[in-house]
Amino acid sequence: MARKHYQDELEALREAVIEMSDLVYTQFDRSVTALADHDTELARQVVESEERINEHYLEIERNCIDLLGLQQPVAGDLRFVAASFKISTDLERIGDIAVKIAERTEAGLPMMDTDVDVPSMAQESATMVADASDAFEAADAEACREIIARDDQIDQLAKHANRQIFGETVTLDAKTVDPDEYYEELLRLLLTVTDIEQVADHAANIAARTIYMATGDDSFLE
Repeated sequence: MARKHYQDELEALREAVIEMSDLVYTQFDRSVTALADHDTELARQVVESEERINEHYLEIERNCIDLLGLQQPVAGDLRFVAASFKISTDLERIGDIAVKIAERTEAGLPMMDTDVDVPSMAQESATMVADASDAFEAADAEACREIIARDDQIDQLAKHANRQIFGETVTLDAKTVDPDEYYEELLRLLLTVTDIEQVADHAANIAARTIYMATGDDSFLE
């Protein structure tokens, strides 16, 4: 009976992480859609849903503490509990980023006209989050390695985007705009690109922790 209760607790933790992953993906995807469509109402909904993600995080934290303190898991179970807690932390931070992006959109601040394709880059990061969640659910180490490799692509896109954004500042004198307003728009764009890049980093972290959970290989952990 005690063994079954222990296994039930492990399964409940796994399901809680998957549920949080799905919620965080949905929130980030909605924030990206709101950004692309200048949809302030959708952005407001993302901001108002932040508490749900925090509640999931606290639930997972409590579950992990209880399992570690009361059940004292070892070997693969210990790796699973440790990975679940770390993954929930990455998910919570992705949720925070979704809110930050949504808040800029909710404030009615338009994305400046530029060659930087922010929505496409954001969608790539969102897909990484979804794929990392699926890989965790399946304990698929090979899929995780592919996700980690894709993080390099997002990093390159972000570097290219930043070069384009800084290139815009060089042509400021040729533009008939208010300099202060123009630089504020550039800053918002830079912050959003950085946020999107960080989401991909967190997705790669989730993949790395899943590899550790599934195989014991900690070489991808930072």
